[in-house]
Amino acid sequence: MAEQGLTGIEVSAAQDSTFGLDTKLDQIERASARLIPWLRFPVDVEQAFQASSQAKRLRLITAAHAIGMVLYTGLLISDALLTPDVLELGLILRLLVFPALILTGLGLLHRWRSPAFHEWAVALAGMMAMSLHAVSLLMTDSPLAMLRVVETNLLVIFTCTVARFWPAVTACVFAICLHGLEMWLLPDSSGVLKFCLSILLLASIVFTLYANYRLELDDRLAYLLGQRENLLDEALYIEHDRMARLATEDALTGVANRRSFEQYLQDSLMRAQAQGLWLSLIMVDIDHFKRYNDHHGHQAGDRCLKAVARAIAASMRRPVDVVARLGGEEFAVVMPEADPVAARAAAERVRQAVQTLSLSHPASATLPVVTISVGVASEQVDASSDASALLHQADEALYRAKERGRNQVVAATDPPDVHTVPLAVSH
Repeated sequence: MAEQGLTGIEVSAAQDSTFGLDTKLDQIERASARLIPWLRFPVDVEQAFQASSQAKRLRLITAAHAIGMVLYTGLLISDALLTPDVLELGLILRLLVFPALILTGLGLLHRWRSPAFHEWAVALAGMMAMSLHAVSLLMTDSPLAMLRVVETNLLVIFTCTVARFWPAVTACVFAICLHGLEMWLLPDSSGVLKFCLSILLLASIVFTLYANYRLELDDRLAYLLGQRENLLDEALYIEHDRMARLATEDALTGVANRRSFEQYLQDSLMRAQAQGLWLSLIMVDIDHFKRYNDHHGHQAGDRCLKAVARAIAASMRRPVDVVARLGGEEFAVVMPEADPVAARAAAERVRQAVQTLSLSHPASATLPVVTISVGVASEQVDASSDASALLHQADEALYRAKERGRNQVVAATDPPDVHTVPLAVSH
């Protein structure tokens, strides 16, 4: 029932949650250890990382492709000034071919939402731009074509700025191969320009890849730290919730403890006073429980207490009805807004539920199974009502139930000569 502390199922769930958090924290630690130098997490963590950043990366990649088309079109200025003989080819490549390829790629990016495809599409776009640029250089007869090789550096830097590290490495290797082809086929009248351009390209690649590596490393570390912080916060919340419940629950049975019972009874009384509502209290005592312990042992006695607590809780039909263990073999149920008829019916359900458990009790003087005696007190609360008075009435009714032979329900309002004949249980 509500507000009764942790049940056995809830304890198990809490333990499973704690175990799950420990497993996730272990995954984070393993991922952190593996991160350097390969910039890769274990598969499960890698998938979570990619999924968490997919939307942000897709927006960045889309914007980068749009900017890339504009910048690549801007190279028409170099076509016109340095290699005018291939200006027409440049117009076709920069205004038709490259935009068509990029727009097709963007369409695929938004239809095929694969993080790996998104990242490699950036490198592929950069390599396409380098290839088309190389075509225009290799088709020209201009002696200034060699000067335009340096434009490949700009394409490399732009690609590495957007791509993840390993796709960027692939694009850089491709750029080096393409550069080698250009150095082999393009004439160098100065004799030193090829060497200088090669050194410049290598320097550009080293610096941009280092910056790319550090940025992705920081991004991944930030993700791990964020995940670790979230898990620790969740663990702290679970532990705080567990400790709060332990302060209000009976450690053995999982129902509310006496402290929680007294507080809930007082709170229920105050709420009932405000509206003049009924408040009922059921007191339960296991019949001849000392004999049960003496006959079966204390471990069996603990199991009996747990079973009885479950039976009482299962008999309550409203979440506001709170079951508590007051100590030893004594239990209580607080029933807000329950009149005498409802309270007595609930008490009888409790008595029958415990008897139906058929827990063997050969030492009992009542029945050869575990039974309970039940006392019920109900009051339509007003300003003069007192929780201790209601508790005393229920206690007195419980005492009368024991005097009359046990295994029965007695209400505080019952006349002295009225008692309930208990139902026998078959064996």
